[in-house]
Amino acid sequence: MSKAVAKKKVSAARSAEPLAVRIIKYLMLSLFGYGVVFWGGTGVLAVFKGSFDDFSPPAWIPFALIGGSVALIAAGVLSWRRLNIIAFFPAAAGTAAILAAAAWFVTTARHELETRVVSNDLLDLDKHYMYRALPVLAGGILALVLAIIQLIRRIRKKKKEQLERDNAPVRSIVD
Repeated sequence: MSKAVAKKKVSAARSAEPLAVRIIKYLMLSLFGYGVVFWGGTGVLAVFKGSFDDFSPPAWIPFALIGGSVALIAAGVLSWRRLNIIAFFPAAAGTAAILAAAAWFVTTARHELETRVVSNDLLDLDKHYMYRALPVLAGGILALVLAIIQLIRRIRKKKKEQLERDNAPVRSIVD
């Protein structure tokens, strides 16, 4: 097989996905990358370094962040391999784990802001923690959208195949 034929096969396989699906997939992967690699990694390092002097997170927080990050990376790999329906399940589990850890940070920050006197630059600390979790939530929603799109495409394909089988010409009984 020549290189030109191999390149045509690769480009044909890539174009099998609609452009909108590819855009959603790349947006989901970028949101997971930003939310997981950057903020998730920062959160895990901050917990393990002991950066939270006033309030120490429980032991499950770094493990929820690490487990959620691993699940979201696995979902990204599965989505890259065009297994969007399967990728939804680790994406949902990872999103839930990271959002649970983020919810702990938000509620703790709100409690600390209500009970302590803080400087003006820290008044929005709970909102900052909330905003850090939004890319992961948006990526989880996009994983659901990709799974639904792939499921609809499979159902349409099966219905089309069934219609072709039902309308196929039949050999005569006499023959």
